[in-house]
Amino acid sequence: MTAWNAHPQILSPVGRPLADILEPGPRRQDLPGFEPVYRDFVDYIMRCTHRIWEEKNIGLCRSHYGDDCTMHTLAGPAVGADAVTQGTIAALAMSSDRQVIGEDVIWSEDADGRLYSSHRITSQMTHMGDDAMLGPATLRGTGVTTIADCACRENRIVEEWLVRDNWRAVAQVGGDPWALAQAQATADREGDTRRHAWRAQSIAAIRAGGDCPIPTDHPAAIPAALLADAFRHDLYGDAAARLSPSAEIRWPSNRHGFGRGYWIGCATQLRGLLHAAAFQLQHIAARPLPAGDIAVALRWALTGHHRSPGLWGPATNREILILAVSHYRLRASSILEDITVFDELAILRQIAGGLGA
Repeated sequence: MTAWNAHPQILSPVGRPLADILEPGPRRQDLPGFEPVYRDFVDYIMRCTHRIWEEKNIGLCRSHYGDDCTMHTLAGPAVGADAVTQGTIAALAMSSDRQVIGEDVIWSEDADGRLYSSHRITSQMTHMGDDAMLGPATLRGTGVTTIADCACRENRIVEEWLVRDNWRAVAQVGGDPWALAQAQATADREGDTRRHAWRAQSIAAIRAGGDCPIPTDHPAAIPAALLADAFRHDLYGDAAARLSPSAEIRWPSNRHGFGRGYWIGCATQLRGLLHAAAFQLQHIAARPLPAGDIAVALRWALTGHHRSPGLWGPATNREILILAVSHYRLRASSILEDITVFDELAILRQIAGGLGA
């Protein structure tokens, strides 16, 4: 595994204009098997996203995704470049004016030789076309935060973990996320329910234990301890002590606030509903930012039994799976910003008895 702060010539997109990010030029990093147009790995992620989504050349998905690539989402997996292509076409059919704004790319070179990126995106769009999730076209504007974690080799994404704030997207066009989740759950109970076996397998893997390793002196140790103290040990004060007193917190479904108390509220809102909870840290990455700050990406999972009433309605005793990615900005070992994304619509879908719950 390459050191987190190696390759200082490969710059984060933070604070840089798009014209600078996409400026053509010579290679800045050895990228065996990648197309010559890509200067480094951050350029690959930003530029291929621009080519597919902004320039609308969707067929490039077939040369940038592996034929057996698995895309993991909390609504279920999709396999293969053709599935990614078809999903992208459907997304643009719903909102052909979609702008995909790359906020950051936090990457690592992992021990297996794969390059791994955690790409945070804000999408702005108009709900122009009928859509299975958003419903009949409303011509309303909507926006959503997405984080795509991609494992890459030789110009192709070979595995992807996608988290998106779908609750917020539905609510912004006037939809009812809870009613949609109930309709989805009804459909999930039809046909061969073995198609939802992935969820039980994911829960079993989390409960079996085992976090991804964190190298000595890696900055991911700070936010990893924050999450472990909260979701594994219920030490919320110790967890939040790693945050700056004025830290900005952005979590799904319009949770946006500041400070340690607000972060504790976000964490306990989830944990308070889930009994016999289990937490797993699945991947880490970090990169230097301008002015000495550090960006850290953590992919993590949480599971537990829905035994308390509250935010998600009456208790159901169903075992709930949460897949999340968090992006942090650190300065002098203190967390200044926490941007966490998970699909709360898919959580409601499990509460309603969908996805095999």
